[in-house]
Order: sequence, then C-alpha cells, then structure tokens
Amino acid sequence: MPERSISQLVADIKADSQALAQEEAALAKAEVTYGAKNLGIGAGLAAAGLFLLFLSSFMVIFAISAVFHEALGWPWWGSFLLVFGILVVIAAVLVLIAIPLFKKGNPMPTGAIGGAKSALEALKRAVKNPSGPRV
Repeated sequence: MPERSISQLVADIKADSQALAQEEAALAKAEVTYGAKNLGIGAGLAAAGLFLLFLSSFMVIFAISAVFHEALGWPWWGSFLLVFGILVVIAAVLVLIAIPLFKKGNPMPTGAIGGAKSALEALKRAVKNPSGPRV
C-alpha cells in the first residue's frame, strides 16, 4: 500500500470526521424522536388517568354526603353543604401553603447566568492580556 501524503491524510480525516458527525447526528435524532414519542404517549395516558380520577372524585363527594345523610339523618342539602365546606377549607389551606412557595420561586437561573458572565469576563481579560493573571 503506497504511503499517502499529509494532504490526503487531512482530507481523509476531514471526510471521516464529517461522516462520524453525520452518523452521530442521525443517532441523536433517532433517540430524541423515540424519547419524544414515549413522552407524548406517557403524557396522554397520564392525562387520561388524571381526568378519570377527577371524574371519580364526584362519586367520592356523593358517597361522603350519603354517609352524612344516612348516618346522621341530615337532609341531602345539609350533607352536600357540609362536604362543600370541608372542600373549601382544604382548598384554602392548600392555597395558603402555595402562596409562600410561589413567592420563593425564581425561574431565573441566576447561578448559571453569573457563572457565564464571570467566564466571559475571564475570557475578555485573557484576550486583552494573554500573559496576565486569569483570576
């Protein structure tokens, strides 16, 4: 086999690198497509399950009202009103717990932004003074 010149070797490396990059991109695309498909199916099934759970909550509310009606002899309207009051109290407690969490929440990635800014500043300093300190 004859020896190849450096320009041929560089050209072969370039072609092999491009082929490898294209194969990796195709693999990544296939993996993302497969993962997205599974996430979509899973999200749809979870939404259907949550919807059925929501509908079944009406049955539980009715059953609790029936217990108050039968066991305590209350009229239906009183039983439903008591269950409504219980649900309102639970909802109010959940909202009171959620409000401080909303106030604490900060969706801005401040740590990552600060790190990127300091890295950019360090890069600017390195470009201006290549032999100077990097701190």
